[in-house]
Amino acid sequence: MSNATPNHAQNTSPVTNWAADVAQQGTLALRATVRGMSFWAAILLPLVYLPLLSGGLGSQTGFIFLGLLAVNLIALFVGHNHTHTNQ
Repeated sequence: MSNATPNHAQNTSPVTNWAADVAQQGTLALRATVRGMSFWAAILLPLVYLPLLSGGLGSQTGFIFLGLLAVNLIALFVGHNHTHTNQ
């Protein structure tokens, strides 16, 4: 009876490695897409403030403004590392 632990690295097939590579590339692409969309949302969301503020801040408008501000801050945080790449 052997107490040796199996080495899983030797048991991987080329199909398994290919699937892992595809999954990793998909994850990286998804992160880049979300980061890019957040970057542009952070730039464009302040344009929505202008018409909202021109009508004055009532109780309902104040909550909408605070919600937009929170979404803008989240978009700034998520999209701050966005870099444009030509692919």
